[in-house]
Amino acid sequence: MRKLPITAATVILFIFSSWALAMDIFPLDDLKPGQKGIGKTVIAGAGVEDFDVEILGLVPQSPPLGNLIMVRVSGEVMEKTGGVALGMSGTPVYINDRLVGAIGYTYGLTDHNIALVTPAEAMFKIYENMPAGRAELPANAVPVTSPLVVGGMNRRATEFLKEAFSFLPVQVMPAAGRNENVQEFPLEAGSMLGVQLLRGDFQVASFGTVTHVMDDGRFIAFGHPFTHGGDVAFFATNAYVHHTLPSLEIPFKIVSLGPTLGGIWQDRAAGLGGSLGGEPPYLPVTIVVEDQGRHLRQEYKVESITEETLMIPLLISSAYESIDATLDRVGAGTSYVRLEFGTGNLSQRMIRENLFYSDSDIAVWSLTDLWAGLELLIDNNLQAVDLQHVQIEIEVTPERKTATIEKARPKMSYVAAGESVDVEVVIRPYRQETETRIMRIDIPANTSPGPLTVTVRSGGAGYFVSKPPVHTPIIKEGDLNDEDSPSRAVISGAESLDVLVEEYMDREKNNEIVAEFYPFFDN
Repeated sequence: MRKLPITAATVILFIFSSWALAMDIFPLDDLKPGQKGIGKTVIAGAGVEDFDVEILGLVPQSPPLGNLIMVRVSGEVMEKTGGVALGMSGTPVYINDRLVGAIGYTYGLTDHNIALVTPAEAMFKIYENMPAGRAELPANAVPVTSPLVVGGMNRRATEFLKEAFSFLPVQVMPAAGRNENVQEFPLEAGSMLGVQLLRGDFQVASFGTVTHVMDDGRFIAFGHPFTHGGDVAFFATNAYVHHTLPSLEIPFKIVSLGPTLGGIWQDRAAGLGGSLGGEPPYLPVTIVVEDQGRHLRQEYKVESITEETLMIPLLISSAYESIDATLDRVGAGTSYVRLEFGTGNLSQRMIRENLFYSDSDIAVWSLTDLWAGLELLIDNNLQAVDLQHVQIEIEVTPERKTATIEKARPKMSYVAAGESVDVEVVIRPYRQETETRIMRIDIPANTSPGPLTVTVRSGGAGYFVSKPPVHTPIIKEGDLNDEDSPSRAVISGAESLDVLVEEYMDREKNNEIVAEFYPFFDN
């Protein structure tokens, strides 16, 4: 009998909460051309400023997006920026203090004061894990592009990321990087929001505007998708606007990232959804590069999000930049590379050591085994890997440490099955005197009688006919098919991932001499 009032009170509170939430949203059906409202955004620093908005009409769409709202923006703020700028996606629009929606799209190379607003009714569904889908936009309308800003990386690494992320609807550009002086400030409607994929000594992130913040710390932003990945796990950060630059194509903001505030968990057609507090899972990476020619040793640390489609390019670009930043040159050299992949669910540590040489760009060739190892762990078809840490150590010398095999001769002409034969190998290190090595080949006991063909070769026989994981002038575009690239190795047919890991660690190294024989087969 005493439980009834408690239940009734709970129901009343629930109805009141739903009514209050509904009153915050301006119904789409009540919108009419000519209605006036305001928008909120940041054009400098972290302070939110208002500008004027006029409703022009509705632009019908196909599911899952629904109708968009065409608006005209104006006022002193828009005069300063030259109209809707990159980074304003998510900017909330209000009529009579009720949320209409968020600026999500504009028209390039036209009137930057015309924009399309994603209705709040659609964006609030993100709070309920809105099903993913693909929206069809009006002709010539484009998202207020989420810039993918890259901090701490040079042009080469940035261009690599631009190519690797070409499938994303983002514009890659250099950033001012993380500003250590940016203090954490509370998110509110109109605040700048950073969506970070990589943090640490190098940063990769996008930024936009917060549309709405719930009392429990959940928020929605952008008004359009970023990666459209559905369920995602990205870092959410504060962002500081240094300046908003007018532009003929589309104005844009110059932004630095602040501290991490929480996570982005939803990336849907209507926008992003996240929450304050806590962090998404991430992969710590340590990169140590030593330039032996200049006696310089540098250590770099980054933390990457763990989305599988994004993680490999983020790690490769970080290692790429680490080598370039330490060497401060592009050119020839020999590198020793040691890789260690720490996991939580494999029977052993995965460690790979190798030696590389390039006569034009040692940085790109040094990344070959890193790409192959990451692809093995992340893209294998056998089991999910709990990758917990990656340690990359690279030592580079400008010297050419290569050798040529000049002669190979078995020490005997006849050998019985089950015995061994020694092969005398003469090599010539680059611009040095010849050296002689003895290689022993064991002949299995079940080998059939007949002539044997003995070969001696480098362990890196396929090294110079493979593509490195990033661009290099060594091989021109189109010289090889994509399947020849080490980054596209097919992983199949193994009993377990542990077997593949063993094969990866034990595969031939570029500085090894390999002696092998081919038995005689009597047809």
